Formats: sequence, C-alpha cells, structure tokens
Amino acid sequence: MSMTRMGPAEFKQAVPRMIPKDLAYQDPDGKIFNARELLTSQGPEVASGLIPVEVYATIIEGAEPAKCIRETFPIFKMASETLKIPYGETGTYAPVVAEGAEIPIQDQTYGAVTLTAAKYAVRPLITSEMINDSKFDVVARELRKAGFRVENALNQLAIAALVAANTSTYETTFSMATPVPLKKLGAAIAGVQGRGFNPTDIILVPGLYGEVLGAFTAIFTGMAEGVVRTGSIGTLLGCNVRICGIAATTAANWRYTTNGDISGYVVDRDAAGALGMREDINIEQYRDPIRDMVGMKVAARFDFESGIAAATQCLECVT
Repeated sequence: MSMTRMGPAEFKQAVPRMIPKDLAYQDPDGKIFNARELLTSQGPEVASGLIPVEVYATIIEGAEPAKCIRETFPIFKMASETLKIPYGETGTYAPVVAEGAEIPIQDQTYGAVTLTAAKYAVRPLITSEMINDSKFDVVARELRKAGFRVENALNQLAIAALVAANTSTYETTFSMATPVPLKKLGAAIAGVQGRGFNPTDIILVPGLYGEVLGAFTAIFTGMAEGVVRTGSIGTLLGCNVRICGIAATTAANWRYTTNGDISGYVVDRDAAGALGMREDINIEQYRDPIRDMVGMKVAARFDFESGIAAATQCLECVT
C-alpha cells in the first residue's frame, strides 16, 4: 500500500527492500508471477494488484502466534458442511490360536464423530483516513489482530470440546502449593500409554507452562540451558509441548489459578480429536462509502470434535 504512493525512483529502491524474495502474485487469469520480478519489470502500476496478497500474508502472520490446535490434531478437509469421521476402539489383543485351528475374525468396533462447519468471522475497521494518511502500520496491526481472533476461536472451540468429553477417570492433579510439573507430566503420559494409546502432544495453559519452564532452572543440562535461554520447551518426554492461552470456556475454567481448573491435556493426536476445515482463513474486501471505510471480511469455517476420551489425560489444578 505504501508503494502505490511512491515515485518511480523511490519505488525502484523499495522493491528489493520491502518485497520478500519468495512472494508470489496470481493474476486474474490464474498465472503465477514472482512479485519482485513483476514490480521491477512493470513498475508502480501493478503494485495495487499485490495488495490482496500482502494483506492475506499479514493476516496469517497475526494468526501464527495463536496456532495450537491446528498443529496438534489432524486436519480433515470438508467437501461439504458436514463430515463423519470414524474412529476405532481402544487397545485390544490378538488371541492365542492353536496349530491348525480356525483363526477368529476380530473386527474393530467403530465409533464416529460428525463435524459440522460453522463460520467464524471478523471485520477489521480500516478507514479511508488511515490509508490517505499512510498509517499502514496501524492497518497492519488491525489485520494481524483479525487473524489472531479467528485462530483463537478455533483453539477455544477445541478446548471446550475436550473439556466437555473429559471424565475424572482420566486425570492427573497438579498441586499449586507443591508443584512437581515434570514428574506429574510423566504420570499423565503414562496414563495415556497405559490405556493403549501413544501420547504425542501436551497442551498447557500459560500458568502451568510457566511452572514447567521454571522446573528447568534447576536442571543443568544442554536442554535446560536452551529452554532457560529461549523460553521454548519444544519436545518434552517424547511429546510436543503446546501453549494455549484462550479465555475460560463455558465448559470449565481453562487456567491454572483455583481448585478444579483445567490446566492442560496430554493427548494422542490420532485418537483424541479431529479438526474439520471447510474453509481456512480467507479474506473478502469491500468498500463502505457511507462510513468512509475500506475494509474486508476475515473468515473461516471449521469444527472440532473430541474422539476417544481414553486417548487424553486431563491436567487438573488443585489448591
């Protein structure tokens, strides 16, 4: 948007500085061009065509810090509004078969969840004055926030589904008075493994994530040094560690504050839930001359449903 207002000399200098090398542009006929090469060869008149590309990139950039559930659970493409996902039973075992005896048929008992996509959308407010006054940093902030909100809606939907499906049979408690996060996480992982599942991911609220980070300050290892320096755990006890800082849902308090709060989950990503994506984050621009606004709709259509409850271990806070 800044480049559309530049003179030829300033524009030429700005291309290598402002345009990423791998930024692509798709013209109305569907042809793909490298943005730098296109701007260098054809000049400022094509800059306006790149605005939707960069706007979308900015929205996705805003969604990036909030990504949790989509990186934890498998994503199923939805060809229509609804999609039924079958899942198998909990761990069973093959029987002993005597020599020459008939081998018994042993099919799984299948269950299923039905995903029904709903639309989640926001409209960032971008006034004509912002554009005319070249307040592009303010515009970019509004766009990033829109992406963040849609991504956080996905996280909240999934956490609410997991909490609603949780039973007290599958839980590990964390005492705030005497926290032992690594030992307790090990117990939670063992709980999932003991039921015949493969724990792959740990999802934590920020408070409990902080307790786990703090546990590394007393460990003098190469991994501990990296965690203390960067604040990122990465992989712990064989599981990917995710942080999800959504607000409390209607199902339960997703926090690490008072007795009974749900503070995290250990999950087997292939059995604990499914994310259905009908339409990923997308934009549609519009003009509102009455309010003198140039804006867009940022929307996505998705659903999340929990799977086998035994494939999860709830982390509950006790005081």
